[in-house]
Amino acid sequence: NSAPPPAARCGMSALAEAEAACAPYGNEPSRCGFELSRSLLLAVRESRAHRPDLVLKFGQYLLRSHAGRLGAEVWAMYEQVYIALLHYGRRPRAAGSGAEEPSEEMRLASEYYSLLAARFPDSMRVKRLEGMMWEAKGEYDMAMADYDEILEEEPNNLAALKRQVALLRARGKPAEAAKRLAAHLEVVGSDADGWLQLCDLYLSQAQYQRAKFCMEELLLLNPMAYIHHLRYAEILLTLGGIDKGGNADLVRTARKYFAHSLDLKPRGNLRALYGLLLCCAAAPKGQKTAAEVEELGACAQKKLLEEYGEAKATSMLDTVKAMSTALLS
Repeated sequence: NSAPPPAARCGMSALAEAEAACAPYGNEPSRCGFELSRSLLLAVRESRAHRPDLVLKFGQYLLRSHAGRLGAEVWAMYEQVYIALLHYGRRPRAAGSGAEEPSEEMRLASEYYSLLAARFPDSMRVKRLEGMMWEAKGEYDMAMADYDEILEEEPNNLAALKRQVALLRARGKPAEAAKRLAAHLEVVGSDADGWLQLCDLYLSQAQYQRAKFCMEELLLLNPMAYIHHLRYAEILLTLGGIDKGGNADLVRTARKYFAHSLDLKPRGNLRALYGLLLCCAAAPKGQKTAAEVEELGACAQKKLLEEYGEAKATSMLDTVKAMSTALLS
């Protein structure tokens, strides 16, 4: 049950390669065997992909049939399968199925948690898993208490902090979530994922100036990421339209960042092309740069129509052409 040669899967991710290797065996763990099943779950873990379906199917097979062969890796496998079980255990049950009775997934998750807690009694990582169990059960206050306890012991425990932030967002408390995340970023300013989350929190509250600051931090951390230039331009364009009478300087700056996003990702960057069109449409008429802006708008329109044409989205071509022409007129 060896995997197909790497040359046959050139350009595929490790997870895609592992899935392709399992496909000839019908994705049946017992037919794939120990090595393929282990490789698949390792690829899921390393890519941080959200695939509870694969984890549950192949992980339970490995724990039932090959726990001894996993060695020390068995504990990482228990954790991985535990989290997948929580995903399925939190699903709403049908009416009359006995809401007080734990599901089979939650029962098995509790069993795995007990094994992990017995093996690592003082582990903050295991404590976080307990918090996730409370979340799955709907006991949000208990989960927050667990995460608070972890952060008292380890103030920079990123995993616990992000669980808290996710929980606060789910409970409709974005302001409190933003406050906790901002405090963390004052200490760990290089946490790009944290800045992205904080930006989203501020955008959800229409705090565009604060969201703009977050994107500026991200641009400093990774100036070659086209998406950062794109999102920064979108926020600038939004701010330019919010100001009474519009703000030509902000719109002009947004135009530059949309253009730079296209430099970094010339193909498949429709958001930047639409952004350029909107900036060109919002530009004041009669200025010295009017001809340059008109030329840029026409170029964006042409590229946009080419993108839809290459994607064979012919039903959209007339609509996009009419819309873009109206914007630029």
